Amino acid sequence: MCYNYNMNNRKVKKILILTVTAGNGHNSAANSMKNKLEELGHEVKVVDIIKEFTSKFNSWIVDKGYNIAVGHLLPIYNMFFRAYMKAPNNKGEVCDSQASVKALNGKLLKLIYDFKPDVIYSTTYYGGMALANLRRAYKLPSVNVACMLDYVVSPFWEASVGGVDFLTISNEQFRKPMMDKGFSDEQLVLTGIPIGEKFVNEIDKDVAREKLGLRKDLFTVLIFYGGGHWHGGYQVLQALLKRVKSEIQIVIVNGHNKKSKEKIDKEMKNYPKNFVIKNIGFSNEMDLIMSACDVMIGKGGGLSTTEAINKELPLIATTKLPMQEVYNIKFLQENGMGLSFKNFKQLVTELEFLRSHPEVVQEMKTKLRAIKTNGIEAIAKLIDSQPNADYFGIVTTLDYGKVNKIVNRRRKKDYKSKKKGKAVAKKVSI
Repeated sequence: MCYNYNMNNRKVKKILILTVTAGNGHNSAANSMKNKLEELGHEVKVVDIIKEFTSKFNSWIVDKGYNIAVGHLLPIYNMFFRAYMKAPNNKGEVCDSQASVKALNGKLLKLIYDFKPDVIYSTTYYGGMALANLRRAYKLPSVNVACMLDYVVSPFWEASVGGVDFLTISNEQFRKPMMDKGFSDEQLVLTGIPIGEKFVNEIDKDVAREKLGLRKDLFTVLIFYGGGHWHGGYQVLQALLKRVKSEIQIVIVNGHNKKSKEKIDKEMKNYPKNFVIKNIGFSNEMDLIMSACDVMIGKGGGLSTTEAINKELPLIATTKLPMQEVYNIKFLQENGMGLSFKNFKQLVTELEFLRSHPEVVQEMKTKLRAIKTNGIEAIAKLIDSQPNADYFGIVTTLDYGKVNKIVNRRRKKDYKSKKKGKAVAKKVSI
């Protein structure tokens, strides 16, 4: 289902956005949606459900632990990811992620009954999972919407089925896999991944280069590894300086890595003369920077990949990535819109090929243009179209301290009943 909606005759709504800090993509998507919905006049509250409603240790595991795992223990992280991908769908009832979620039920229910949202929007399956748990034992009159932030059907979405009324998907090819997880066709809404609207607006390449003080006549490469645990931009730059002999222009965005920015500034006077380099620290003008470049070297986060798609910017990505990002790059490669590299020699080969074959770059850009979306606009319309929730008659004077126990007991009971039902069905079929 692709969503079309006229925003006339709208009603102001209360919208609760659930996010988690695991990397920065979920929070970025949450804040972009908050800004969009507030522009439409809605009242919006954003809550990091793991940070706000669980222990400091659990919050550390989801946030810092994730960065450590993908930054220093990547083979182990990817091994578990692949194992969970192969596990049966009912793993979502008893999976490790439930351990992170099961302690927050009472506090989340109190927030919902106090705030009385008309729509609850989640940027992560953690939110969908928590809402599914609460709906086992309590009435939630809100319409619940969740969104995919990658080009892969990640493990654990199946545990959100009962808590989500709509799930927005990144590409039509993921409809069938999500239906295999238990979602109905009517629940799945094709919107694309929600990114800041400035990445949707087109900026002429020459205009962008003029604003950034770049030469208009050179093949221009963006090196951008984002933030968090990634510090590979400097190493990529050094590899290009040693191996690329043609004249190219490089824009490197260091994010919050001040040491990398300062190191490059200090060394730049000694760099080979065939390079024109623009060394940038943190920037709020990534849309302008992407518009100015021909190719981007980076990683494969769902949001940064979508930003590149919307800017029609071919991506050459490292293969040393957490599995969900590996799948994002695989999506680009399989559709002829991106490349990857295992080592710096391969990177330079791929880069030189694109530099010397502008027709290939143009073909990739055409394919990127064909799938670009305005996800944030589409999801905002979906949220905006929902009816206002009716909390009348719901008893909110609860002992919220008992909610976790009640919900977890009901969850286990439902799981056992489902497991028993499958066993009976199998016996009867035999």
